[in-house]
Amino acid sequence: MAASFRSPSTNCNNKWYYTRQQIDDSPSRRAGLDPDKELSYRQQAANLLQDMGQRLNVSQLTINTAIVYMHRFYMVQSFTRFHRNVIAPAALFLAAKVEEQPRKLEHVIKVAHACLNPQEPSPDVRSDAYLQQAQDLVILESIILQTLAFEITIDHPHTHVVKCTQLHDLYGLIREHCRRPDEPLSSAICLFFFIRG
Repeated sequence: MAASFRSPSTNCNNKWYYTRQQIDDSPSRRAGLDPDKELSYRQQAANLLQDMGQRLNVSQLTINTAIVYMHRFYMVQSFTRFHRNVIAPAALFLAAKVEEQPRKLEHVIKVAHACLNPQEPSPDVRSDAYLQQAQDLVILESIILQTLAFEITIDHPHTHVVKCTQLHDLYGLIREHCRRPDEPLSSAICLFFFIRG
Protein backbone atom coordinates (compact mmCIF):
# COMPACT_ATOMS: atom_id res chain seq x y z
CA MET A 1 0.00 0.00 0.00
CA ALA A 2 1.19 3.50 -0.74
CA ALA A 3 2.31 5.32 2.38
CA SER A 4 0.73 8.56 1.21
CA PHE A 5 -2.69 6.92 1.11
CA ARG A 6 -2.74 6.28 4.84
CA SER A 7 -1.52 9.73 5.73
CA PRO A 8 -3.96 11.76 7.82
CA SER A 9 -6.12 14.48 6.40
CA THR A 10 -4.79 17.98 6.86
CA ASN A 11 -7.38 19.04 9.45
CA CYS A 12 -6.49 16.46 12.10
CA ASN A 13 -3.64 14.33 13.31
CA ASN A 14 -5.32 10.93 13.27
CA LYS A 15 -4.36 8.50 10.52
CA TRP A 16 -7.86 6.99 10.38
CA TYR A 17 -9.50 10.15 9.06
CA TYR A 18 -9.24 10.97 5.39
CA THR A 19 -9.80 13.69 2.87
CA ARG A 20 -12.37 13.21 0.10
CA GLN A 21 -9.49 12.76 -2.34
CA GLN A 22 -8.00 9.95 -0.23
CA ILE A 23 -11.36 8.19 0.02
CA ASP A 24 -11.80 8.57 -3.75
CA ASP A 25 -8.42 6.83 -4.13
CA SER A 26 -9.26 3.82 -1.93
CA PRO A 27 -7.68 0.43 -2.68
CA SER A 28 -11.02 -0.77 -4.08
CA ARG A 29 -11.22 2.17 -6.47
CA ARG A 30 -7.64 1.59 -7.57
CA ALA A 31 -8.61 -2.04 -8.21
CA GLY A 32 -11.33 -0.84 -10.60
CA LEU A 33 -14.42 -0.79 -8.37
CA ASP A 34 -16.67 2.15 -9.19
CA PRO A 35 -17.70 4.55 -6.38
CA ASP A 36 -21.35 3.49 -6.29
CA LYS A 37 -20.41 -0.19 -6.05
CA GLU A 38 -17.94 0.53 -3.24
CA LEU A 39 -20.58 2.49 -1.32
CA SER A 40 -23.06 -0.34 -1.90
CA TYR A 41 -20.55 -2.88 -0.55
CA ARG A 42 -19.91 -0.73 2.53
CA GLN A 43 -23.65 -0.45 3.14
CA GLN A 44 -24.19 -4.18 2.65
CA ALA A 45 -21.39 -4.98 5.10
CA ALA A 46 -22.79 -2.49 7.64
CA ASN A 47 -26.27 -4.00 7.27
CA LEU A 48 -24.86 -7.50 7.74
CA LEU A 49 -23.02 -6.36 10.86
CA GLN A 50 -26.20 -4.77 12.22
CA ASP A 51 -28.23 -7.92 11.54
CA MET A 52 -25.59 -10.24 13.01
CA GLY A 53 -25.08 -8.02 16.05
CA GLN A 54 -28.78 -7.99 16.84
CA ARG A 55 -29.02 -11.76 16.47
CA LEU A 56 -25.96 -12.21 18.70
CA ASN A 57 -27.53 -9.81 21.21
CA VAL A 58 -24.52 -7.51 21.47
CA SER A 59 -24.80 -3.81 22.25
CA GLN A 60 -25.22 -1.19 19.55
CA LEU A 61 -21.81 0.13 20.61
CA THR A 62 -20.26 -3.24 19.71
CA ILE A 63 -22.00 -3.22 16.33
CA ASN A 64 -20.84 0.34 15.68
CA THR A 65 -17.27 -0.61 16.58
CA ALA A 66 -17.40 -3.48 14.08
CA ILE A 67 -18.74 -1.14 11.40
CA VAL A 68 -15.91 1.34 11.98
CA TYR A 69 -13.38 -1.53 11.83
CA MET A 70 -14.87 -2.58 8.49
CA HIS A 71 -14.70 0.95 7.05
CA ARG A 72 -11.12 1.43 8.22
CA PHE A 73 -10.12 -2.01 6.94
CA TYR A 74 -11.35 -1.14 3.45
CA MET A 75 -9.33 2.07 3.45
CA VAL A 76 -6.23 -0.15 3.46
CA GLN A 77 -7.49 -3.33 1.77
CA SER A 78 -9.70 -3.82 -1.28
CA PHE A 79 -13.19 -5.28 -1.58
CA THR A 80 -11.82 -7.12 -4.61
CA ARG A 81 -9.35 -8.99 -2.39
CA PHE A 82 -11.42 -9.46 0.79
CA HIS A 83 -15.13 -10.14 0.34
CA ARG A 84 -17.40 -8.13 2.62
CA ASN A 85 -19.29 -11.24 3.75
CA VAL A 86 -16.16 -12.78 5.26
CA ILE A 87 -14.71 -9.58 6.73
CA ALA A 88 -17.94 -8.56 8.49
CA PRO A 89 -18.17 -11.62 10.78
CA ALA A 90 -14.48 -11.32 11.67
CA ALA A 91 -14.91 -7.60 12.43
CA LEU A 92 -17.87 -8.33 14.70
CA PHE A 93 -16.03 -11.20 16.41
CA LEU A 94 -13.16 -8.79 17.17
CA ALA A 95 -15.41 -5.88 18.19
CA ALA A 96 -17.34 -8.07 20.62
CA LYS A 97 -14.08 -8.91 22.39
CA VAL A 98 -12.89 -5.29 22.42
CA GLU A 99 -16.21 -4.01 23.79
CA GLU A 100 -16.20 -6.76 26.45
CA GLN A 101 -19.13 -8.68 24.99
CA PRO A 102 -17.31 -11.69 23.54
CA ARG A 103 -19.28 -14.25 21.60
CA LYS A 104 -18.25 -17.82 20.88
CA LEU A 105 -16.70 -18.42 17.49
CA GLU A 106 -19.31 -21.10 16.84
CA HIS A 107 -22.15 -18.64 17.48
CA VAL A 108 -20.66 -16.00 15.20
CA ILE A 109 -20.25 -18.53 12.38
CA LYS A 110 -23.78 -19.87 12.81
CA VAL A 111 -25.31 -16.38 12.89
CA ALA A 112 -23.30 -15.28 9.83
CA HIS A 113 -24.50 -18.40 8.03
CA ALA A 114 -28.13 -17.73 9.05
CA CYS A 115 -27.91 -14.12 7.80
CA LEU A 116 -26.21 -14.98 4.52
CA ASN A 117 -27.94 -18.30 3.79
CA PRO A 118 -31.35 -18.16 5.49
CA GLN A 119 -32.73 -21.13 3.54
CA GLU A 120 -29.89 -23.48 4.46
CA PRO A 121 -29.57 -25.43 7.72
CA SER A 122 -26.94 -24.43 10.26
CA PRO A 123 -23.49 -25.88 9.54
CA ASP A 124 -22.46 -29.03 11.41
CA VAL A 125 -19.71 -28.01 13.83
CA ARG A 126 -17.92 -31.33 13.19
CA SER A 127 -17.81 -30.92 9.42
CA ASP A 128 -14.64 -30.04 7.54
CA ALA A 129 -16.42 -27.03 6.00
CA TYR A 130 -17.26 -25.64 9.45
CA LEU A 131 -13.73 -26.23 10.75
CA GLN A 132 -12.36 -24.41 7.70
CA GLN A 133 -14.76 -21.49 8.30
CA ALA A 134 -13.64 -21.30 11.93
CA GLN A 135 -9.98 -21.29 10.93
CA ASP A 136 -10.61 -18.67 8.22
CA LEU A 137 -12.49 -16.38 10.61
CA VAL A 138 -9.63 -16.47 13.15
CA ILE A 139 -7.11 -15.74 10.39
CA LEU A 140 -9.27 -12.86 9.11
CA GLU A 141 -9.51 -11.45 12.63
CA SER A 142 -5.71 -11.42 12.71
CA ILE A 143 -5.57 -9.74 9.28
CA ILE A 144 -8.01 -7.07 10.48
CA LEU A 145 -5.90 -6.45 13.59
CA GLN A 146 -2.74 -6.13 11.51
CA THR A 147 -4.45 -3.90 8.95
CA LEU A 148 -5.71 -1.63 11.74
CA ALA A 149 -2.20 -1.63 13.22
CA PHE A 150 -3.79 -2.96 16.43
CA GLU A 151 -5.52 0.41 16.92
CA ILE A 152 -8.82 -0.98 18.15
CA THR A 153 -10.11 1.68 20.53
CA ILE A 154 -12.88 3.66 18.85
CA ASP A 155 -14.21 6.99 20.15
CA HIS A 156 -17.75 6.98 18.76
CA PRO A 157 -19.33 10.38 18.05
CA HIS A 158 -22.82 9.25 19.02
CA THR A 159 -21.70 8.46 22.58
CA HIS A 160 -20.82 12.14 22.96
CA VAL A 161 -24.18 13.17 21.49
CA VAL A 162 -26.00 10.97 24.01
CA LYS A 163 -23.94 12.39 26.90
CA CYS A 164 -24.67 15.96 25.79
CA THR A 165 -28.38 15.32 25.43
CA GLN A 166 -28.52 13.76 28.89
CA LEU A 167 -26.51 16.61 30.35
CA HIS A 168 -28.83 19.22 28.86
CA ASP A 169 -32.04 17.14 29.08
CA LEU A 170 -32.46 17.25 25.30
CA TYR A 171 -33.08 13.55 24.75
CA GLY A 172 -36.71 13.98 23.66
CA LEU A 173 -35.81 16.69 21.17
CA ILE A 174 -33.00 14.65 19.67
CA ARG A 175 -35.17 11.54 19.56
CA GLU A 176 -37.80 13.42 17.55
CA HIS A 177 -35.27 14.52 14.93
CA CYS A 178 -32.96 11.51 14.65
CA ARG A 179 -34.04 7.98 13.87
CA ARG A 180 -30.73 6.45 14.92
CA PRO A 181 -27.57 8.34 15.87
CA ASP A 182 -25.45 5.53 14.40
CA GLU A 183 -27.18 5.64 11.01
CA PRO A 184 -24.30 7.47 9.26
CA LEU A 185 -22.09 4.45 9.99
CA SER A 186 -23.45 2.65 6.94
CA SER A 187 -21.58 5.21 4.85
CA ALA A 188 -17.92 6.17 5.07
CA ILE A 189 -18.70 9.35 7.05
CA CYS A 190 -16.88 7.95 10.09
CA LEU A 191 -13.67 8.27 8.06
CA PHE A 192 -14.06 12.06 7.72
CA PHE A 193 -14.65 13.33 11.24
CA PHE A 194 -13.10 12.79 14.62
CA ILE A 195 -13.97 13.76 18.19
CA ARG A 196 -11.82 16.18 20.10
CA GLY A 197 -11.62 15.34 23.80
